[in-house]
Amino acid sequence: MSVYTDDLPAISTVSADGYDPDVNTEPSRSPSPDPLAPRGFKKRSGRQAVSRKARGVIGKVRAFQRIAAAKMAHPSIKIDTSVQSTKRGLPSDNDGVDMEQGNPRLDTGNTEDVPPFLCQSFTEIHEKFDELEWIQRERNQSAINDPTHPFATDKDPRAVARNRYLNVLAYANSRIHLQVPEGECDFINASPITLRDSVTQKEQKYIATQGPKHDQFGIFWQMVFQESLDVGVIVMLTRTFEMGREKCAQYFPLNTEDPVMDISSHVDSDPFVSTTSDETPDPVHMNTVTLLDYFFDEASRSEVRKLELTIGGESKVVWHFLFAGWADHCKPEGQDRDGLLELIKLSASKCDPANPRVVHCSAGVGRTGTFIALDHLLRELESGQLLQVTDPETDPIFDLVNHMREQRMMMVYNELQWQFIYEVVRLKTDQKLGKYALESPGSQNEPRSAKVPKLSDEDEYVPPSKPELELAPGGVETPMRSWSGTPKVSDDEEA
Repeated sequence: MSVYTDDLPAISTVSADGYDPDVNTEPSRSPSPDPLAPRGFKKRSGRQAVSRKARGVIGKVRAFQRIAAAKMAHPSIKIDTSVQSTKRGLPSDNDGVDMEQGNPRLDTGNTEDVPPFLCQSFTEIHEKFDELEWIQRERNQSAINDPTHPFATDKDPRAVARNRYLNVLAYANSRIHLQVPEGECDFINASPITLRDSVTQKEQKYIATQGPKHDQFGIFWQMVFQESLDVGVIVMLTRTFEMGREKCAQYFPLNTEDPVMDISSHVDSDPFVSTTSDETPDPVHMNTVTLLDYFFDEASRSEVRKLELTIGGESKVVWHFLFAGWADHCKPEGQDRDGLLELIKLSASKCDPANPRVVHCSAGVGRTGTFIALDHLLRELESGQLLQVTDPETDPIFDLVNHMREQRMMMVYNELQWQFIYEVVRLKTDQKLGKYALESPGSQNEPRSAKVPKLSDEDEYVPPSKPELELAPGGVETPMRSWSGTPKVSDDEEA
């Protein structure tokens, strides 16, 4: 079964005079550069439209070139973990048209010493995301009927049944393999993400994964145990329920009143304990998660839990961070945005870069990908590497997200999250360079928080949306129940 074939737009053939016979012949269900015009923007002239169309075609050609190169690679995928910036030229507009008329830039005024990629126009940033989407579709399309392809996914029915969403899959050559007895399914929808620090050349490791389903507590915690070093770190970027819909099962103990969770009882076939239906597991070898400590961290606006994970008689400490200020398909604002940036630093302080942080939201691609991208980019900014980018054709954000998508599909899922990365990196760049926006007259003696860069002057502007992810059977548990088996009240009802 393919979930990508129908979503792949046909590639138009554009003649030398700019005429495209496929334009407007049939509405497409997939994003395409031509029909997306931000609300409130002035309509472009004919020559401007041709220029924009040309950029779209260039993006499609680039996508084909990248996929062709991938097809020539060895079936066993080898990913270069050093994220190096590459030049990506856009067609120059030498037709005398003012391309910036009605086209706001990522610009708060003083751009001195700010790298060019952080001063781009809305159109440039939008078209780069569109190019990423074309590359993503081509990867998926080219791997549909080729199980040896570097971007092929697992078709084993046992693996498919463990996916929360039908169209968010883990590449077979870039996924976590559970340590299970021979013949057991070793699949979990989790992907190792490895990035390299430009200065130290040390690898920074993460695991991007979907929120656990109700029958997967055992395999999720097994992954945390086997992939973590001395201490495990989990960053949870979703609430269990949002807008009355389950986004993630309650896979950890909530409070000290009921601090011990037996994770063995939540799976059909537990790989840790071999028992029959009439046998009771030896308490010494029970698999449990125990809450040792709980507090709310004001700076990161996160619930912090210190857990003890015990599997097969061995134990290790796991730090669990729950950040609830980031709704799906949205971006954190105000104090929630500041809290997210603190959470990035706090979670990193709990483990060595070689010890992967397990990061998840619901699908493990949107908020998860944005968190990982920001963590890496802010490290590069702190070391001064991003400030050294002076070539206007170089965009480290594009290169990073494209590299992450080579390791897990759809990372940084929608355009709002894509814009959020540019806004945050620009904000932190302004702060590093000493550029501040004063909040009120008479406060010149105190530095204030930098004004948040925006891609549009219109507060109501929302980037083009993407379709909802398609839930797999069993992706949502109904009725809402907590891990202890008691009915759970949704967050909306609690409010």
